[in-house]
Amino acid sequence: MAVDPKKRQKKLQRKAQKRKQKVSSKNKIQQKGLQPLKYVEHPILECLMGKSIDEVGMGSVLIARETPYAEVAVSAFVVDGWCLGVKEAFFTVMRKTDYLSKLKPMLTKTHEEHGIHAVEPDCARKFLQEAVAYGESLGFEPAEDYWRAEKLFGDADPSNCETEFVFGREGRPCYMQGPNDDMKVVRYVIEKLTETVGEGNFDYLIEINGERQASQPDLEALWD
Repeated sequence: MAVDPKKRQKKLQRKAQKRKQKVSSKNKIQQKGLQPLKYVEHPILECLMGKSIDEVGMGSVLIARETPYAEVAVSAFVVDGWCLGVKEAFFTVMRKTDYLSKLKPMLTKTHEEHGIHAVEPDCARKFLQEAVAYGESLGFEPAEDYWRAEKLFGDADPSNCETEFVFGREGRPCYMQGPNDDMKVVRYVIEKLTETVGEGNFDYLIEINGERQASQPDLEALWD
């Protein structure tokens, strides 16, 4: 009996998708098994921070260490300094060529409008720790992988950093809906802020059914 080519194609596509999912899951498990403490003996290649953190409250922090084997161990963090603290975090090890040609350019492109700058590891670590503390004071836990990724700072000492970091916007928590924040997340954040600081004591910029809603008129300019 002849086999329908279309059915065969769909079957092959399903098998390919399953293989892709298995490989993806395997890679994630392997990445989870990596231990940053094994790499702290290697010299720091660079430590970077997005200037957008100061300007719009949101940005990235990255620390990279270079191994003798043409590899780079990287910990990267997405920080919301106005409200949520450390939103995302990951640790990985990659070829140096991939770091330079893929990951770093992606970070640079993300911060193209505001730019990125080098920062002392002591200060980067201090900023991250204080961002976590600020988020927790509002009821938000740091990203799941933060505690593992943060270990790549090794012996970097926050107490050596004299920079004073300011959190919140104009003295108040300010939640700006991120591109991956669906309505479930939005409702959770607003309810949590109402619970921890009280209604009217925080600001927000969100989008509901395609319409922007801002607690302060000047916030809308941050999305333009």
